[in-house]
Amino acid sequence: MFSARVLVKGAVSGRKETKFLRGKRKGAVLVLAAFFMVAVMALLAFCVDTGYILTLNSELKRSTDAAALAGAGNLINGPELAELGAFEYVLRNPIENELLAQQEGWEGNLASLLSQAKSNGAFSVAVGQWDPEGSQYPMDESDPDDPIDGRFKTYDPSVDPPPSAIRVRTEVPDCPLFFGQLFRQHRTVYDENGVHTEPVPIELAAVSIARYQPRDIMLVLDFSGSMSDDSELCRISQFGESVRERVESNLRQIWEDLGSPTYGNMQFEPVYISSTDNYYIKQRLGLSYVSYPYPSGSWDDYINYVKGYYNNPKKAGYYKCYGYLTLVNYWLEKRPGASQTPDLWKACVQPIGAVKDSSNIFMEYIQEVNTEDRVGLVIYNSSNQTAITEHSLTDDFDSVQNTIQHRQAAHYDSYTNIGAGIQYAREELEANARAGSFKMIVLMTDGEANRPSTDPDGFVRQQASLVADHRWPIVTISLGDKADTNLMQQVADTTGGIHFNIPGGGTVTDYRDGLLEVFRTIADDRPLVLVK
Repeated sequence: MFSARVLVKGAVSGRKETKFLRGKRKGAVLVLAAFFMVAVMALLAFCVDTGYILTLNSELKRSTDAAALAGAGNLINGPELAELGAFEYVLRNPIENELLAQQEGWEGNLASLLSQAKSNGAFSVAVGQWDPEGSQYPMDESDPDDPIDGRFKTYDPSVDPPPSAIRVRTEVPDCPLFFGQLFRQHRTVYDENGVHTEPVPIELAAVSIARYQPRDIMLVLDFSGSMSDDSELCRISQFGESVRERVESNLRQIWEDLGSPTYGNMQFEPVYISSTDNYYIKQRLGLSYVSYPYPSGSWDDYINYVKGYYNNPKKAGYYKCYGYLTLVNYWLEKRPGASQTPDLWKACVQPIGAVKDSSNIFMEYIQEVNTEDRVGLVIYNSSNQTAITEHSLTDDFDSVQNTIQHRQAAHYDSYTNIGAGIQYAREELEANARAGSFKMIVLMTDGEANRPSTDPDGFVRQQASLVADHRWPIVTISLGDKADTNLMQQVADTTGGIHFNIPGGGTVTDYRDGLLEVFRTIADDRPLVLVK
């Protein structure tokens, strides 16, 4: 019982003491609340101003990112237009919910606005080169506090190559604050009005660098036997008299491109010899003691070809007519390979001639801006009826151009293995493409897949699916009336590429402008990437 009384007494005593103390401390919480209220308000002001600064920084960065990408996209048009393009997108992106250009018609006054912005330091732009490894160029002294800019070299217009990157810098010279004015640092200023203090401005700036993303491009070209058809007499029987003059003129040009060779007393315009005796015909043509000029074929084989009742010379009106016109046609149709008539690469044979010219111009197009592109070359025409990688990915464009120039229709073989061409291009990209590059395949054909002998179209679709697994686009070009446009469209759709169809119309002079436009479109479609 004793212990219980003590506990009760202690409890009662404790309540009295607590009540006593509470009475003595009345009003102390108000002092603490007032003190902490000041601290909370200061923290709130700090949070509001900090959030505003972060938002403004974000808007500045968004603006410079858009400007850098727009400027990079205009580099192909020269540094001046690149600057204007970048500045336009600075103006189009609001900062602090306001557009920098308010007056109507400002788009037509960009040059003046740009000059004003550059003079007051609110905007600066430089074009140049970007070194991904950061090893070629010293740090840009204009921005020494930003080490990443050590990869950027300002463009020197007196030195090649042309610019491929652009750096944009925007600035808010004095960021306005809501509550921070009370806590801003001040500095002493001496001027004509004496000595006074002013707040130190809070400068905000954003820098963005954009460049053309380097591309690894595999050209997959058709050098099958049909790539000489437009220069052959077969076109006359297919399209009629409307193309005769052009085909015959092209055959003459091919003969002249080969050096206008002379054999016996033959003339370019064929002469009719009714005899079927090869010995007599060779005597009439002065060929009895003239060696046949190439590794494959013979004078007897040529004569038999011209007097063949179902051959193309007869269908074109040249039955038993002998001359350089029908001789050149014999080479193109019956002996087109490099191992048969090796000089044909020198001649303007069509449509392969237009493909050569367009491919060469394509190489020039992609070098107009220094984008560090590389090109590889696959020909789906080989001695084993598959394909051949003529060039791995390289920036030696002259070598690729030289190889294309020295190939002829049916160079290795006459067949068309489109699937193997895609396969070889994919394997080259898998093995040698750069990690940061934009990878693509450009596939051209004038016909239908006929190799492998079992389901050649299915093989094409299978290989396109393997490319699609990498998310690499295949740009397809179908050339002429005999091209399988449906299959080329399927390949493009499967891989996210584009299909260009250049329809036929007789001879390849109808295709040349279309091919150039397509290759120009592909070359100019340069992907852009922000590197900072």
